[in-house]
Amino acid sequence: MTTLKDVAKLANVGVSTASYALNGNKLIKESTRKKVLQAANELGYHPNGNAKNLKRSKNEMIGLFISGFTGPFFNQLLEGIQDVVVSHGYELVVCASNERHRMLTERLVDGAIILNYHIESELLKTVASEKMPLIVLDRDIEHPHIYTALLPNEKGINQALKHLEDKGHKEIGFIAGSTDSYDGEARLNAFKTYIKNHNLTTGLNKILRADFTEDSGYDTMRAFLNNSHHYPTAFVAANDEMAMGAIRAIEEKGLSVPADIAVVGFDDIIIAQYFQPSITTVRVHKKQWGESVAEAMLDILTGSDTKHLMQPPMEFIERDST
Repeated sequence: MTTLKDVAKLANVGVSTASYALNGNKLIKESTRKKVLQAANELGYHPNGNAKNLKRSKNEMIGLFISGFTGPFFNQLLEGIQDVVVSHGYELVVCASNERHRMLTERLVDGAIILNYHIESELLKTVASEKMPLIVLDRDIEHPHIYTALLPNEKGINQALKHLEDKGHKEIGFIAGSTDSYDGEARLNAFKTYIKNHNLTTGLNKILRADFTEDSGYDTMRAFLNNSHHYPTAFVAANDEMAMGAIRAIEEKGLSVPADIAVVGFDDIIIAQYFQPSITTVRVHKKQWGESVAEAMLDILTGSDTKHLMQPPMEFIERDST
């Protein structure tokens, strides 16, 4: 059986350093931490913080690891997961830390659902096992005990762009989020592919970068409008919040939405229908996504077929912003 001492030896560090590295201690240098994670992964080492409770084979807890509680997207997803988990007699533990992941590294939960791009894939590969399976919602990762439940981002972007094409738009821009978001980059790549395949390549010159917040959408669009003399007739934003910020900047410039510039969002957060103008968007059925992911986790934990692990449906919602 592989021990922490074996990991430390392979990584050429002390046992205490290896322990601190696996637990995300900030005092450990990044290069050392990566070396320890790689050694643990190679040896198949799984730290177990439940040594004192070995008589218990199950904690009856499922962990949900998210990047933070800000933004309206998580509420319905969390509700769907919570409803299913609790109805099956489990507890749901929600962790929003970007630094320490003791619930994972010490295997304090029976299974974990991951929607936190700050957690490195190497760490997930290290901790995943038959006794602690993972479901990831924010990356594509190969591992026998890591399952993926990804959004059909390409389908949603294609729906948005076809709608704008049908409206007669020939030059369409895109407002992307931060580069470390799997879904954000998947939506951007889908946009690029569609634009090229439909001979709308001028849109590739109008890709803006923000960080998924309304304020960043406003700042990015405001800077673009102030420094450009020619604007696309439409923009697709990688989420609704950036779309709302962009609309504020467009109207502040004295332009009209959608008469001068149409705007499409993504996610269909609750406020999108009440914003002025109401946001045309791609609806992600977030609660249904959460329910199916939680059901899949329970299937895995009970040894059943993972029939619930499927992509949630996307629905295009036309409103006043286009």
